[in-house]
This record gives sequence, structure tokens and C-alpha cells, in this order.
Amino acid sequence: MSGDSWNSDYVDQNMAKAIAHPIRALILAEANKRILSPKQFAEHHGQEVSNVSYHFRKLEELGCVEVVDERKRRGSTEHFYKAIRRALFDGKSWDNLPQSVKEEVSGDTFTNILNAVSDAMLMGTFDSRNERFLVWDKQPMDEEGWEEVASIYREAAHRTIEAVKRATERVEKSDQPGILSTYAFLFFQSPWMEPERPKDKDP
Repeated sequence: MSGDSWNSDYVDQNMAKAIAHPIRALILAEANKRILSPKQFAEHHGQEVSNVSYHFRKLEELGCVEVVDERKRRGSTEHFYKAIRRALFDGKSWDNLPQSVKEEVSGDTFTNILNAVSDAMLMGTFDSRNERFLVWDKQPMDEEGWEEVASIYREAAHRTIEAVKRATERVEKSDQPGILSTYAFLFFQSPWMEPERPKDKDP
């Protein structure tokens, strides 16, 4: 996400340091999805384990991840981490990330969204509540329109995060499981020409 900064509750000095390096930004994004070790991350991304381990330890020092498991591996110990802070970026921190890292973070995030939608469709929960939303459109905009819609989305995302935080606190104080809810915000530039797609072959 880019543009105006998020509230300091979400992007404080530690978070700014955490995502100042592209490897740490990517680690934090992945650690928000699943528990993983520096070795697993390094193998997946073709990185040196020693370098990746340093960034994991830095994220732990900054209060963004924590060790949740340890396993003995041939005389050494493999540490497994989970995120304890969400991978939220302010405008400047996101803008400064390399394009390749932005694309990887965006690709992974959208894959998670698609999986969440697919699971809800298969299990019959997607349309189980009348208040669910599914809205999309594609229209040309000028720069002023783009900035206006981006501002609306930033405010909506901020207010949603605040509301979810309050709701989570209420659920934790109650004896009810709550409603497992998924929310997502999408706003991006589309190409004027659609890419070529493989044609379906006749059976």
C-alpha cells in the first residue's frame, strides 16, 4: 500500500525499522501467514541461511516475531517463528521496497485471499450471512479520481482494523467463539489490453 502513512499505532519506529530491509519485509509478510524457520525461508527464496537468520533475529528484537518451536537438526537447532505484528506498511516504507519484493508480497497476499474465498465457497459460508459484500468494477479514472478513491480505501482500511481490534477484544472476554470473518481491500491499475490466455482445447 502506498500514499499517506498509517496511524502510528500500526507503523511505529520498530515497525519502520523492521520493514526497512526488503528481506525483513518479506519475512514478516510470510510469518503472518504461517509458522516458518529461517531455513525454510532461505530455501524457498534462494537466500543464505546465515543472512536470513540474522533478519529473523532482528525482527524478534524489534518485537515483530517470536520463537514458537525448536527442533534439533544434526547438531544444530532450527528455530520456528510466528508473527506477533501484522505486516502493515506506511506509504514511504512500501514505496521504498524493490519492485520485485512488492510483486512477491502482493502475489502471496492475493493467493491467500483467493484461498480464503475458495474455502468459504466450498464450505458454504461465503453466502451464509446477508451482510456479506462482493463488489467490483473497472472504470477509467484521472489522477484526481485515483487519489480520491485511494484515500477512501486508506480510511476504510484503517477504520476496519480498529473495529476488528475492538471486536477481537470483546470475543476474547466472552465465552463465544465469534464469527471467523475475512476482509480484503483491492484497488489497482488494470491494463488497457488483456493478456493472451490459453484457449480451451476441444475434448
